[in-house]
Amino acid sequence: MIDVRSAEEYPVRATVGDVSLAADVYDSPDKAKAGFHLDVTSEGFYPVNLILRNGTNDRIFVLRETVALTDAGGTVWRPVRSAIMAGVFEYSRAAHLILAGVLDYAAVTEANLRMQSDWREKEIPDQLLILPGQRAHGFVYFRLPKDQRPKGGTLRVDVEKVETKKTIQFELRL
Repeated sequence: MIDVRSAEEYPVRATVGDVSLAADVYDSPDKAKAGFHLDVTSEGFYPVNLILRNGTNDRIFVLRETVALTDAGGTVWRPVRSAIMAGVFEYSRAAHLILAGVLDYAAVTEANLRMQSDWREKEIPDQLLILPGQRAHGFVYFRLPKDQRPKGGTLRVDVEKVETKKTIQFELRL
């Protein structure tokens, strides 16, 4: 279960007009295990839960492909799909459990399907539409070199007001 609060309650947040964005970063092994049942950071994954609040009278629109993470060195990282993350973990996890005699292949396959489904459900959709007065959240997953964390980096998210076609650019310092 992912704890999602109001965007204004997170330390990493910004508000432009009546649109708020917060980023809840799952960058520690303990927090990653709590959210994903595995330490996804051990393979370089960097999950970020985006929490958006639309306090406007317009619909707002977010394209996942416009989200970018820039590390302190200037390297720009784009989100990867949850399927990429699941693929990395399903094979290594399955091999260890089967070889250890803990589970049989069918049980491991079922566990992998549940894991894939869980991570996909937590993922922000390709196109997210938020109605006036509503809020939404979802994860973007970045894959960085192992043991690299983008402390001091910037998360950029573009939000478009549908009716006016005005783009709001959020930049959050991580």
